[in-house]
Amino acid sequence: MQDSFNSKMDTLIHNPLQKTAFQKLIFKKDLQIFNVKDKVIYCVEELGASFDKKSNDAFVNKIKVFIKKSPKIFSFIYNLMNPSFAKTNAKTVVNDIPVGKVILNLGSGATSIRPDVINIDFYPFENVNFVADIADLPFEDKVADVVISECVLEHTPDPEKVVSEIYRVLKPKGLVYLVVPFVFSFHSSPYDFYRWSKMGLEEQFKDFRKIDSGIHFGSGNALNWILAEYFATLFSFGFNMLHQIFYIFFMILFVPLGYLDFFLNKIKTSENIASHIYFLGQKR
Repeated sequence: MQDSFNSKMDTLIHNPLQKTAFQKLIFKKDLQIFNVKDKVIYCVEELGASFDKKSNDAFVNKIKVFIKKSPKIFSFIYNLMNPSFAKTNAKTVVNDIPVGKVILNLGSGATSIRPDVINIDFYPFENVNFVADIADLPFEDKVADVVISECVLEHTPDPEKVVSEIYRVLKPKGLVYLVVPFVFSFHSSPYDFYRWSKMGLEEQFKDFRKIDSGIHFGSGNALNWILAEYFATLFSFGFNMLHQIFYIFFMILFVPLGYLDFFLNKIKTSENIASHIYFLGQKR
């Protein structure tokens, strides 16, 4: 696998800036590759849709997947509807990391933090380099300088295993940056299992040295999503499709609440009802 990858590297990278990082990747000796298509390496079998079609939010997810086909439009809409006023975020974390270092974005979706970042997801969105299980990464130990994962851990059935994998693939003193939901409504992509308080997230990453943690999306953002879910439930009278249509309507209607977080995040107790929490740590 390693020799084959090295020989075909130029045909697999999405951006020339990824080449140096790609050259540093070392794969597990027993790694099985299921497919290589459109510059995407499939380390698992294709999983079909990126959501559970039987889920009660399938219609909303169909819209999300459609928009994700245009990553720039998706990022614009996502950032508009979910304003973050955190001083620490994925882009600030990688700002001082030189191009050529191995930066892995686990569960990247359609986003691109920086052109040289290696993107991993279970669905082949644009920008994705590897379709893989983040609880069983295809790389050998100690290959990554930075691991980033935003709004993904809640979708994994075994977060402990994912955290263990992050620790395994990080080099000593490597950085990890995570964002997870705390006070947030159900959202299947394809599943939705867990929530973390700031204290809970720090406990989850207790094997790392904490550099920083705090509010990523604040209490105004949390209120937006909860009210959207509440009123959609109230006015849909048990009809699921009607619920999802109302959910989108009220979600857009209450977007301005998220912008109050510019002020609310400065109040310490806002952590108690924050929508999402981040953690920045270093491998010991």
